[in-house]
Amino acid sequence: MTVLYVENEENDVLFMRRAFNRVGLDGCLRPVSDARSAMRYLSAEAPFSDRVEHPFPVLMLVDLNLPALSGFELLHWLREQPQLQQLPVIIFSSSARPEDIERAQTLGAHDYLQKPRSGSEFVEIAQRLREKWLKK
Repeated sequence: MTVLYVENEENDVLFMRRAFNRVGLDGCLRPVSDARSAMRYLSAEAPFSDRVEHPFPVLMLVDLNLPALSGFELLHWLREQPQLQQLPVIIFSSSARPEDIERAQTLGAHDYLQKPRSGSEFVEIAQRLREKWLKK
C-alpha cells in the first residue's frame, strides 16, 4: 500500500514518516517535494517508471504551499486526468482559511486536514488516515 506525500518541508516529511511507522504503516509513505514530481510519479514517467519500485498510490496527501506549482494546481491537473480522477486526495496544509478549504473541495479534494502545530500530533493524523482511508 502506497501513500504519495507531496510536501517540500523536510521536517513535515520526517514527522509524517515517523507517525506512519507508529501506526503500523511502515514503508507506505512515498514523499516527493513538488507538484511536477508528483505528476511524473502518477504518470509513471522517469524516474518513477518502475511500478514495482514506485507503486501506484492508494491515497495522496498534498500540501498547498509547494514550489513552482501549488497544491491547487496539482489537484486541478489531477482531476483533468481520466485515469486519476478516482484517486483519493487529502489536502494537508497549515492553512485554515475557509476559502482554501472551499477551493480544495471544489477542485475535488476528498478531505482537508490542517497540519498540527507539533510533530507529536502527526501520529493522530496518521491514525485518522489509517482508519478512514488505509484500512489495513
